[in-house]
Amino acid sequence: MDRVMEATDTAMGGWQGALLVHAFLTLAALWPARRLLQRAGLPVSWMAWLALPLFGWAVFTSLLAFKAWPNLPPLPEKLHPRERLKRQRAKEQATKAGEG
Repeated sequence: MDRVMEATDTAMGGWQGALLVHAFLTLAALWPARRLLQRAGLPVSWMAWLALPLFGWAVFTSLLAFKAWPNLPPLPEKLHPRERLKRQRAKEQATKAGEG
């Protein structure tokens, strides 16, 4: 019986191993979580939920899923310079045709 106890004490198993895995996964997820929250316009402090063992990931993903995200203005359309010039010329011709 003592040999079994010694083996489990020396090996990184049980809750200690799980806590180590959790710490590694949390550290790996901090940077992507920060970028996601910043781009979504949500509070970056929500990253703290990831540090909570067992329920932290569930709380974090639930916040992302069920909280209303802010409405951001649409991004301007990215056009090739030729296409932008083409549209600008067409607009100028339309205004000249309307005047004359």
